[in-house]
Amino acid sequence: MTGHEHDLKTKSPTLQALLRSLSKLRFENISGRTVDLVKDHPNPDDFVYGSHQTVIQIASKDLRITFKSHFTVSNTQTLLKKKLVKGALKPLYDLFMEYSNLVAGGVSQQLHASDIVSGISLPMATSGFDELIASDVLRSTSYFDYWMICGEGFCFTCTAMVDILEGAKVENLTFTNEEETEDGGLEFL
Repeated sequence: MTGHEHDLKTKSPTLQALLRSLSKLRFENISGRTVDLVKDHPNPDDFVYGSHQTVIQIASKDLRITFKSHFTVSNTQTLLKKKLVKGALKPLYDLFMEYSNLVAGGVSQQLHASDIVSGISLPMATSGFDELIASDVLRSTSYFDYWMICGEGFCFTCTAMVDILEGAKVENLTFTNEEETEDGGLEFL
């Protein structure tokens, strides 16, 4: 499924860099934790990257991005102030759904800045091992990226499936990295 011709980096290195940059910055912003490492997933064809996932879509006329965060309780529980009570995953789901929402909002802002009008869906969270919004059919318009976000006491996987339809203006996409300001807010440079 991840043949070189379907790698997002091959089709749009700028979009890949945008997704990875925002996934790191937005996680640091919402969690208050430092991300030490953003790296390629070692097994992108695994299909299952965690027992829980959140998913959100960013869509425009010619472009659809499905962004997912995949996690296990054992690899992310340290992100919460209190230990999870068995079966009470709501705080972890809330964290990752809001994280997905922040990433999607940032992507949508950058698309708008490149004259690509887009909107975002509401985030969803689920447990289990079935993929949400996935297909066994590989379309020629679909491109993929798989990466890990890791820091002290946590590690999870992010995936993106990007459908780039004919006429999409992704080659015109530009983005500026965001940097934290001294007051903790985000500043667009």
